Amino acid sequence: MIIKSAYEILGIGTPIIDYIFGVSHDFLANLPGLKGGSIAIEYDKFIELIHESDEAPIQVIGGSATNTIKGLAHLGRSCALFGKIGKDEAGKLFRHEMETLKITPFLPTSNLPTAQVACLISPDYERTMRAHLGAGSEAQPEDLNPEMFKGVKVVHIEGYLLDYKKLVFRAMELAKQAGAKISFDLSSTEIVNQHKIILLDLIHSYVDILFANEDETFALTGKFPEQGCTELQGMCEVVVIKMGKLGNWAATKKYKIYQPALEVINTKDSTGAGDLFASGFLHGYLCNLNLEKCSHFGALLASEVVKVIGADIPSTSWTGIKKMLNNTISLN
Repeated sequence: MIIKSAYEILGIGTPIIDYIFGVSHDFLANLPGLKGGSIAIEYDKFIELIHESDEAPIQVIGGSATNTIKGLAHLGRSCALFGKIGKDEAGKLFRHEMETLKITPFLPTSNLPTAQVACLISPDYERTMRAHLGAGSEAQPEDLNPEMFKGVKVVHIEGYLLDYKKLVFRAMELAKQAGAKISFDLSSTEIVNQHKIILLDLIHSYVDILFANEDETFALTGKFPEQGCTELQGMCEVVVIKMGKLGNWAATKKYKIYQPALEVINTKDSTGAGDLFASGFLHGYLCNLNLEKCSHFGALLASEVVKVIGADIPSTSWTGIKKMLNNTISLN
């Protein structure tokens, strides 16, 4: 018997409050970790970093899987999100936004504060992240209920969770048992470097749709995007290599395509671009569209989110976006 779920996509990640502000290249050079990457830091270091900013941070709800699920919800997809939050005002704010967007919230609570991330935007518009994971670090495999997965078409998991391997394996096992496709985003170069062997096993054994950027692809395969895409395309159903303004490569086991990025005149911030690309691509995938159209959908959403600070496309833009996508779908 096929079970129909109240939602078709389940996102699994760390619910986060983002603090977004601009920094200089010199400021980044004095921080530990790679420019453009993401690493965890202690809470006192996080507060110190926020206070060192020359400008007041913009505070928004985020997290990689959260951003992707929010994008899909704006496109009219029925969605749910799992992640652990704190018993604090930030946690209440996060839950309220999920409910406002009609995203089914599976948000167990912790005594630690809701996770927070400093999104540092350099003059070249690249985003570097430093995170205090708080409640997100306490998500356990036992928090995942098999009932959450029943009837779901796609389970989208962020790679940041690989720091909690048992949770990722449990999520993927439950997704497979429920007959769902597994979409996985590598999330950061640091994650790939730390978990390369486990990642290759997960991709071979569980992942159906893999998202990676060019740096993550190189860290995983030792190859540049086109060749890296070729190496990965035999491992899962769909591989997508995101290259920002240089476009993307995408492949199934049978063929590979290149999709140019859409031109953006006034780029402000790359935060959420990869996450929203995944929203568009998965929307096309669920419409049974080909790689070219799925990639175009991803490129369209990415081109919209880089026009603003943060990972939220303005509500006034979504009507036009949905109209363009629906016109493409109707012609399919």
